[in-house]
Amino acid sequence: MKSALVAALSAAALLATGSVALLTTGSPAAASDLRVYTSVPGSYRVQPTSTNGTPVFHDLGARITVPAGTTKYLSSKLIVSAATVVTETSHLVYCRLPGATALTDRLVSGQNVLAGTTTTILTRGMITAPASGSLTCSLEAIFIDHTATSGAQSIRVEASTYVEDVFGVLPASAQTYQPTRTRVDSGYYAAPVTFTAPAGVTSIQAIGDVNVTTCYGTKPEALCVGGRLTGGYAYVGTQLVVHQLNQDGSVCNTTTNGALAGVTVSNTVHHFKINTWHTAVPVLASCSSRTFSASTRVTANAGAESIVVEANHQSLTALFVS
Repeated sequence: MKSALVAALSAAALLATGSVALLTTGSPAAASDLRVYTSVPGSYRVQPTSTNGTPVFHDLGARITVPAGTTKYLSSKLIVSAATVVTETSHLVYCRLPGATALTDRLVSGQNVLAGTTTTILTRGMITAPASGSLTCSLEAIFIDHTATSGAQSIRVEASTYVEDVFGVLPASAQTYQPTRTRVDSGYYAAPVTFTAPAGVTSIQAIGDVNVTTCYGTKPEALCVGGRLTGGYAYVGTQLVVHQLNQDGSVCNTTTNGALAGVTVSNTVHHFKINTWHTAVPVLASCSSRTFSASTRVTANAGAESIVVEANHQSLTALFVS
């Protein structure tokens, strides 16, 4: 059975484009080219499990503007605590044209937050505004009970939550979102992207983020059928891999963010965002082209459960010059 959080995020995408979801609005902070903190920290209601098909959007009162015809690298941290139940948490950066309700672009993370813990979710990526108008990107969230517990439930959004314009307008960038939800039983390269470094540039930056979901249970969702479903957890490895290519497409040089790094994702957490980056990928003159390819290597350890790499703007790879 598909998880409630995946269902809620799918519904959120449809509802946002149709502008029929409930949006709870605080007093938004002014747009900025730096870091904007939530203007409405505090306790939020966690909606009942049975309502996951009609998610409630909470506007956390922070805005960044992306001018028409430009691209910016936006980064946001949602910091939550004091959840009274395991809470399916959607961390959203939603970008709209002036006066519009439909989304032009978005950045999304989904993660189960354990009760009584403090959790930070990092959501980031490139946002490009069309030539027809600037985008206003707002920080929003959805909170849904994962446990079907009766009675009122809550979670706290900390005042340190923010959305940030990291570098201002970028001179050059390329980004690919993961196109489809994909089960991983052993290894996979997510959201491959290509980019040509501008003349004169001696290094570029790279990010690779994946949202993963564990496969488990006696009645798993259809995508997990045939995968490993027992063990209580998945052990997920990630590595950001960047190749500089020759003119014939062969690999001239490979840069990574380090060795394959593993993390345990329990079935209680179930959904988890993993962030990778490299801030100084060299552009080598000895290679016969300035074109790069990059992707996020994702592995599922054979001794634990299979995983799903999520799509819906939850997983991406990007190369850029700041």
